[in-house]
Order: sequence, then C-alpha cells, then structure tokens
Amino acid sequence: MLDFGVVDTFYQGFASILVVLLWYYFLSGLLNWMSFLRIVGATFIWGILSVFVADFIFLIMILMNFARQLIQKKRLNYTKNSIFLSVVTIQILIGNIAMFLGRMIVRGLYDVSNLMGMQHYTHELLIVYIAVLLTINGILLFFYRRYWNKVSSVAQKIKELNLNKSLFELILILYVAIESIMLISLNENITATIQLALITAFIVMLMMMLWQMVFFVQSYMKKQAADYQAQQNAQLNDYLKSVERQYLELRKFKHDYKNLMLSLQDSLTNGNSPEQTEYFKELIAQSAVKTSLDSGKIVKVQHLGNETLRGLIVQKFLDAQAKGINLSVELNTENFVIHHELVDIIRIIGNLLDNAIEQAQKMTDKTVTITFNKIDDTTEISINNAIDSNFERSKLFQTGYATKGTNRGLGLANVRELVNQHHDFYLNIDSERGYVTMTLIINGG
Repeated sequence: MLDFGVVDTFYQGFASILVVLLWYYFLSGLLNWMSFLRIVGATFIWGILSVFVADFIFLIMILMNFARQLIQKKRLNYTKNSIFLSVVTIQILIGNIAMFLGRMIVRGLYDVSNLMGMQHYTHELLIVYIAVLLTINGILLFFYRRYWNKVSSVAQKIKELNLNKSLFELILILYVAIESIMLISLNENITATIQLALITAFIVMLMMMLWQMVFFVQSYMKKQAADYQAQQNAQLNDYLKSVERQYLELRKFKHDYKNLMLSLQDSLTNGNSPEQTEYFKELIAQSAVKTSLDSGKIVKVQHLGNETLRGLIVQKFLDAQAKGINLSVELNTENFVIHHELVDIIRIIGNLLDNAIEQAQKMTDKTVTITFNKIDDTTEISINNAIDSNFERSKLFQTGYATKGTNRGLGLANVRELVNQHHDFYLNIDSERGYVTMTLIINGG
C-alpha cells in the first residue's frame, strides 16, 4: 500500500468526496449555485476528516446520513439513500480503477519497477489519479445525459411500482460487499492487481444487476401498457356496442310506433271522433317520427363488418343530428371490414368526424359525408365537409390550431400523431371549391 502525505491525502479525499456530492445533488435535482457553495464547504470539512479515516470516509458519511434521517424523520428515505449509495459505490469502483491506472501511468512515465519506488512520485500519482477520476466521471455524465429519458423512465417506474425499498436493500448489500473488500485489502496488504480483479468482478455484477433491473421494469411496463390498452379496447368496444344496440332499438321502436299510429288512425277514421282523428293525423306527421334513421343517409352502416366502427358511426350520426348536421354514409362494398389497428383507426375517424361536424355547423351546407372504399388490399375512409375562407391547410394539424376555433385543435394534432405511428397509414387532404376531403389510406387493411 502507498502512504500519501497529509496534504496529498486531503486532496485525494477532497476530490473523491466532491465528485460524490456533486453527483448526488445532480441526480436528486438539487444542484444549483447555492447548493454548489454548500457542497464545497461540506467537502472541505469531510476532506479534513478523510486524512484520519482514509477510505472509510464514505462509510462514516453514509452512517451519519442514516442517523440524521432516523432522528429527524423517524424513517429512512429509500429513494435518496439509494441514489447516495449508488453514487458512493460507483465512485469507490472508479476510484480504485483510477488509482490502478495512475500507478501504471506513473510507472511508465518514470520507469518505476516496484511499489517502493512509487513512494517518490506520490504527488504525480495524485495528479494522474484526479485526472483519470474526472475523465471517467465526465464519460459517465456524457452517457447519462444521452440516455437521460430512458433513465428517468426507469426511475419513475421504480417509484410507481414501489420498488424503492427493494432497490435500496440491493444496493446496500453491494456496497457492504465492496467495503468489506476494501477493509480486507487494507488489513491483509492485498496487491493492487488482486484488488482490481475483485473490483472488476463487482463491476460486472453491478452491470448485470442494473441490466436485470432495467429489463424487469421494462417488461413490467410493457405488460402494464398491454393490460391498459386491452382494458381501453374492451371499454370502447362495450360502449360502441351499446350505442349500436340503442340505434337498433330506436329503429324498432320507430317501426312499431308508426304501425301503432296507423292502426289507431284507421280505427279513428272509421269512428265518430273527428277531433281525435285530426289529432292523431297531426301526431303521425310530426318530424320526430320522420327521423332519417331508415333513410339512405345512415342505413348503409349495417354493411360495416366491425361492430365498434359501426357503433362509432351511429354515435356520430346521432350527435350530428342533435346539432342539425346531416351525416351521410357511403360504401362501395356490401361487407366492409378492417382487419388490424382498429382502435387507432376509430380514434382517427372519430377526431376527423368531430372536426367536420363542428365545422359544418358554421356553414350553409350542413352535410358531412363519410365514404368507405375497399380497393384490393387498400382501405380508404374519406370525410367530406364544407369549409370557409379561413381554412389553412398548412396549419391544420398544429397543436392548438383548428377551423373550429382557438385552442380546440388537439384532435387534429392527435390524428397526425396517430397516423405517423403506423408505416402503413397515410392521410391525404384535398380541398377545392369550398369543400375539404380528408382521406385515411390504410395499406393492407
């Protein structure tokens, strides 16, 4: 083992502790100019203490941190402790690597053949050690910033899954194991080569542990996303089926109601109540009974083979009627079926129909036409409606922009995002003579 002088020991401890505290505050989101000044002050004090306790300074810092939390909060903060333990563990590994590389570099530069000869170059070794320490940490910072989104996502999921305590216990075990190696190395005078081999083994274990943790969290995230999507799909399917059942019941009611009125009219016509006869004639003639449910505008919806899509069109038809808009359905086939990505297609069509219906409310021509076409393996769903002079095609899919009014363009922005998620989806926009047609094209649909 090398014996550094008091000043060199202070500088070594100061550099190592400063890096640990900077990483801890940075990862905790607490790093700023004020906290930086506090870190430097605390590092100076801990650096002086490290002259007397050497490599065990981090153990003392950890134990004091635990004690402070237990006294103030009566419990440990697993998240912050996990961050601090991780930083300390990694820096111990990096410090040992930096010291080993520093010895190799100094030996090569000054032609030192043995450990005793290194005692004359402890100042140079310290400089190389700090340079290597900062270089490795700079590389770590580069990769952390590059993969920050993935790291944050995993950290957020660990928090959501309540894995903080388990992660803390795992990191604590790893730290205790590494600290034990340091203690044994110090007391048994284990050579730097053997110590490096042990440290390397623990680095491999650390990397494997991190990989397993990330793999587990990502797998769980995918499972959660799949379960959530399945739940959303089931809810959407149930809702649209309910809408379709209401539509069918309404058609049946209308048919039975008209037959009942006609039979009453016939009986009253043959009776001696002219006043009641006139009343029922007027009732039958009411526009409420003459709904277009059985007209050509919507009757073709029965040829849509997907129940959820059929339910969506019925729902939008009823919504449009309530707003005074005529929604017409056109098909070029007797059995129009979509075979994949139905949920996203429904979301796209729903948003496009909402936009078209809202726009039609402002126009003289209050007609919206949705057309379903099948051409070989290509599916086309077009929505046509009238537009005004304010229509700007270039801004149509910007978030916040809409022909419907300010801050109501999220639907169309979502349409563009959904279309871009599928390589086989295309959205064509054709506007001329005061009308716009938006066509969703699905290859292989």
